[in-house]
Amino acid sequence: MDSSVIQFIVNSVFPWLLFSSVVYVCSSYLTKRNNISPNIWWFTLFASFLPFIPFSVDFGTITIPHLEYINSSLENAQVVKQASITHASLNNADLIAIALIFMYLCFTCIKLARLMAVWQKLTSISHASELINALPSYKAKVAISSHNHSPFVFGVTTPQIILPHYFNSLEKEQQSILLKHELTHIANNDHIAILLWRILSTLMWINPFIKKMEWQFIRAIEHRCDKHTICRFNLNKYDYAKTLLQSLKRSTQFDSSKPVAQFNSGALCADDYKTRLTNIVGSANTSHLKLTITFCSAILVITGLYMFIKESAGTDKLTWQPPLKGHTVSSPFRSVDKIRNYKPHQGVDYITKNDSSVLSVAEGIVVVADNKTLDPNYGNTVVIQHKGGYQSLYSHLKSIKVKAGTWVSSQQDIGVIGKTGKTTGVHLHFEIIRDNQRIDPSVVFNTNI
Repeated sequence: MDSSVIQFIVNSVFPWLLFSSVVYVCSSYLTKRNNISPNIWWFTLFASFLPFIPFSVDFGTITIPHLEYINSSLENAQVVKQASITHASLNNADLIAIALIFMYLCFTCIKLARLMAVWQKLTSISHASELINALPSYKAKVAISSHNHSPFVFGVTTPQIILPHYFNSLEKEQQSILLKHELTHIANNDHIAILLWRILSTLMWINPFIKKMEWQFIRAIEHRCDKHTICRFNLNKYDYAKTLLQSLKRSTQFDSSKPVAQFNSGALCADDYKTRLTNIVGSANTSHLKLTITFCSAILVITGLYMFIKESAGTDKLTWQPPLKGHTVSSPFRSVDKIRNYKPHQGVDYITKNDSSVLSVAEGIVVVADNKTLDPNYGNTVVIQHKGGYQSLYSHLKSIKVKAGTWVSSQQDIGVIGKTGKTTGVHLHFEIIRDNQRIDPSVVFNTNI
């Protein structure tokens, strides 16, 4: 649990929150004056999930190589993703991970229950409304409720236009404008899109920028709906603006948490309505192509910077430390001896006083900690996966103090020197492996990688 949930939070959730904030700010700036393209906010939502995509080729799997004493069955026994290696050790990580998952599920269930309650309330309003007309060509029904709310569209398969109680007191032209506005929402499937956004923001409540994107999306669809309604039905834009103001004056505050498309959205503030009215009576046209190209270019730049930062963070230099204190070398790397049938030694043998602690040479995650995974000649063995594709191996241990899958820091006590397996006496057989090749440990100990 600790090597999956906690590392997922550190390596994915935190970057997701940071990346979402940057993408949101960028999109908000680009659409500050002309927020009339809802698709931009769909793209922004998708772009915010880029941190979950493994861009780097170095994130591939790393396997323990098949060399001399290692069984062939081990080649696919332990697979560790370099991207999953974090930089901190957590106590009781299992309990922390379980608590985080439980909290997320509890809050999500509460928020989903609230959303269902709102939907039930809207259903009650719809059932209590008086049906006055049906629009077969739009597969929609029209009804008037007993409340002075904003006109809105409710439903999924068969949308229903719910008009406020004051609708009958409006002028015929204003009634027509309100109705045509909601018909444009239905034609664009805005009522379904808003419901999807509300569900997504509810499920992803841990990211506040998803909610902000939802608000911006609602603003964009209202601007688009205004423009399309005026053009589609050839309406007078000043009459349209006058109708919007009349609806604002007569409508009571409509809760912004309601997942419906509405004429006077509760997600819009006074400044939004000023901008909306300016866009209605204004004649300036916005180039959607130019906005899309600018947006895509900005996202590419942000993604490039993110990948560069992630790569830089993922290639931190390792500072290697010796596996024993006060040791001497009894058999250097690539030495030839009769006990190994005159084959070059693939590691280094260290000797020191009995019962001395064996230490991790660098921070990493334990992938082997037993006497069964490797060949019995190794005895009790620990293998640690480090950043940069490096692995360190410690064998012939008297006892092991770590478990596979746990994080170890540099110079952490991982076992006791011993003489298990095939050996002539108490010593530590130590190896450094990279890219399936054993390398001379003395080289890395003299160089910070």
